[in-house]
Amino acid sequence: MATRGSYAKGIAKRAEILDVALEVFAKEGYRGTSLRKVAQLCNLSLAGVMHYFDSKEDLLVQILRKRDLREEGASSKEELEGNFLATLAKMDDEPGLVALYVTMVAAAVDPAHPAATYFKERYDRLLQVAEELHYADRPAPSLEERGHFRLMTRSVLAMADGLQQQWLVDPTLDVVSTMKLALAQIGDVMENIANTMKSAD
Repeated sequence: MATRGSYAKGIAKRAEILDVALEVFAKEGYRGTSLRKVAQLCNLSLAGVMHYFDSKEDLLVQILRKRDLREEGASSKEELEGNFLATLAKMDDEPGLVALYVTMVAAAVDPAHPAATYFKERYDRLLQVAEELHYADRPAPSLEERGHFRLMTRSVLAMADGLQQQWLVDPTLDVVSTMKLALAQIGDVMENIANTMKSAD
């Protein structure tokens, strides 16, 4: 029983660390001083914080997973897009998380880095959810149409990643308006593709 209680406390402490780190890193970035502040706020030493994670890189990736929860739970295409845009709209208030995300995108090119698995899972999950919601009230697409949709969705994800990097260089960039325009244009393209395929049948 004591072991089970200790395990539950460990899970709770890990969750607390992630909650605190998400708030601190959002404002102050993720460098050494911020991590020490997280430890202080959680009444732990720096080594105590790291006890709950495989490595510092693992901690950073888990913070991004925590951020991703904002985008989950959508029940419609419109809600999914709204959640996606809402995350981007928070960039001015959370520059540290934007910098962390962009840094981890670059780190993910190393297959041994924890970010590699994270981004593969993130992109695959968003592709699947976007497709399911897009076709929820539409006829099942052909393989060709599904292929086009996946290409369009990947272009949205790539644009979002690139815009975040550009925003770090030039914070005057209106990322949300740019993404809204792109989503509208891609929606028009998909409608044209679907209509063309219907006409060809």
